[in-house]
Amino acid sequence: MPVSATFDFDELEYRQALREAWKLRRFSWVVTAVGIAWPAIGLWLSVGRHWSELTPTQVFYDTMPWLVLGAFFLSFMPLQRHARASRALEHDPSLHGTQLRTVDAQGLHIAGAGYAPSLHWNDLARVAETRHFFLFFEDDRVWHYLPKRALTDVERDSVRNLIQANCVR
Repeated sequence: MPVSATFDFDELEYRQALREAWKLRRFSWVVTAVGIAWPAIGLWLSVGRHWSELTPTQVFYDTMPWLVLGAFFLSFMPLQRHARASRALEHDPSLHGTQLRTVDAQGLHIAGAGYAPSLHWNDLARVAETRHFFLFFEDDRVWHYLPKRALTDVERDSVRNLIQANCVR
C-alpha cells in the first residue's frame, strides 16, 4: 500500500532533520569528543597541574582560551546546521511550495517545485527512523526526510512495513 504525505517546508523542522541526520553519521561523536577532550586536557595542563602556584588572575587568563576553544567546537556544528537550514529555502528551489513524499513497494518518490526524483529501494544506502522523521539516505551526505507529523499512525506503520520488507541492508 503506497503511503503519501504532503507538507510545506519548515526551516525549524528542516533544522531538526539535519540534527537527526547528523547524529546518525558514523563519526559525528568525534566532533563532540574533541570539543570536550581537547580543552579539558589543555585546562589540566595549563591550570590544573599548577593550581596552587597560580593567582586568580593567572587562572582566569590561562583558562579563557581553553573555554573559548571548547565553546567553539561544541557550537560549530549546531551553528553550521542553523545556517544551512536558514539558507536552504533561498538556495534550493525544490523546497518552494508543497512537498509530496510517497513511499511504496518501488521506493521513495519525491515531488517538489521542479524536482521529482524516484528512488528505488536499491538506490538507497540506508533508511533510518528517528523520533520525528523517516530518513532516506542516498549516501552519507544526500538524504531526504519524511516528517512523521504528516502521517497518521496507520501510515507510519505502513512505512515501517515497507522499509522492513524492502531494505535488506
